[in-house]
Amino acid sequence: MRVFGLIALLALGACGFQPLYEAGGSTAAMRGHLASVEVAPIPDRLGQVMGNRLTERLNVAGAPEYRLDVALTQATEGFGIRPDAAASQEQLTLVAKVTLTKIGGESPIFSEDMRARTAYDLVLSDFSSETQREDSARRLALELAERIHRRLALYFASREAASQ
Repeated sequence: MRVFGLIALLALGACGFQPLYEAGGSTAAMRGHLASVEVAPIPDRLGQVMGNRLTERLNVAGAPEYRLDVALTQATEGFGIRPDAAASQEQLTLVAKVTLTKIGGESPIFSEDMRARTAYDLVLSDFSSETQREDSARRLALELAERIHRRLALYFASREAASQ
């Protein structure tokens, strides 16, 4: 099994594969691009959670070159019907419409819709159900923030590779 792993690593190295991040973090150029992204305020408490995580991950410092706009929408759907016709589970979907615009430019240079989904049980206690709903939404917002960060890093890496 170890031999197979070693062969796979050597094959990846031979094909020009480069990791997006180095062992000590991202490259200096990548950190520079990500640090030049300004996160626009995202409405609502969930948007604030996501905005804080994006600001932490992007390490905004200095004069921003790009503006990141995120529009969040949230939808719930009940399923798993009990004998009394009440839903026993709820599915929560969070959609983030992400737009990256160069500051001073009007048209977006990157736009994508990202979606995350989870389900949770509904219990007899309204407080417990609401707590589960809020916690699930918070976890989805943090997950989407991480995915946005990775997608921006990939975008900048592909742009950098194309310019070389």
